[in-house]
Amino acid sequence: MEIVHLGYFVRDLLVMATTLTAAVIILMLRRRARATLRYRPFALASFSGFISFLLITIAQIIGALINTTVLYAEKDYWQAIRSVMLTIAAFLLLFSVMMFYLPFGSGKYMVLKVVTEPTIEAWGGYWCRKEECYAAFKKLLEMRLPGIAITRDPPNIFREKLGLKLTPVIWISKVQHEDAVSPTRLEYLTQRLADFLKSVDVDKVILIDCVDYLILENGEDAVFKFITTLKDFATLNRGILIVSIEKEALSEKAYNFLTSELEPLEKLRMKAREES
Repeated sequence: MEIVHLGYFVRDLLVMATTLTAAVIILMLRRRARATLRYRPFALASFSGFISFLLITIAQIIGALINTTVLYAEKDYWQAIRSVMLTIAAFLLLFSVMMFYLPFGSGKYMVLKVVTEPTIEAWGGYWCRKEECYAAFKKLLEMRLPGIAITRDPPNIFREKLGLKLTPVIWISKVQHEDAVSPTRLEYLTQRLADFLKSVDVDKVILIDCVDYLILENGEDAVFKFITTLKDFATLNRGILIVSIEKEALSEKAYNFLTSELEPLEKLRMKAREES
C-alpha cells in the first residue's frame, strides 16, 4: 500500500481517531448511566449519537484508503459511498441533539434545584469504630438523608449486612467489576464524592470503612489529603462524613492525625440531641 495524498490521508486518520473516541465515550456512558437511559428521549439521543460517530469513523477509514493505492483507482465510487454515510451521520446527529433539546426547550420539563430544610446541622467529618459507624450511617439513612458508602465489601454483601436495599455503594477493589473502583484512584473518588456532596442542597452522608486499606495502597500522606479534602467538601455542602477507624490497623501517626482532624462520633450524637 502506497499513500497518494499524505495530507488528506493524515487528516482522515485524525478525524477517524476523534470520532472513534467519541463513539467509545458514548458507549461507556450508556453503560454507566442506565437509570438516566430509562427516559426514552435520552436513550434515543445517545444511541443515535453513537451510530452517527460510528458511521463517520467508517467514512473516514474509507477516506484514508481512498488516498492510498488500495481504493484510489475506484475513488469516485467510494467517495459516493462515503458521502451517503456522512449525510446519514449528519441527520443522526441532528436527531440526537433534538432528543436532548425537545424535553426542555419545549417547556415540558424544567431543571429545578432540590433544596430541603436542614435535618441536622452537624456537617463535617466524624470518626468511630466500625460497628458504631455502621449504626450511625444506617440511622442517618433512616432519617431520609441520601447516602453513599465506600467499602471493601461488594455492594450486595454490604447492603445485606446493614439491611439496606438501594443505597449506593462504591466497592474498593482491584477486581474488574462495574461497581468496583481501584484503591489507588483517590483523585477519581474525591471528584465522585465531591459531585455527590454538591449535587443537591440537602443533608447527606458518606461512610468510609476502609481507610486502612487505602493507606496500604496509597501511603498515609495521600489518604490524609483525601480525607481532609472530603471533610472540607462535606462541611461546605451539608454533608456528614463518617470514617471508620480501628486503632489496631493504623500506625500511631495515622491514628493521631485522623482522630485530631475528625471529630468523635459522640459529638454528632450530642448535636443531634441538642437540635431534637
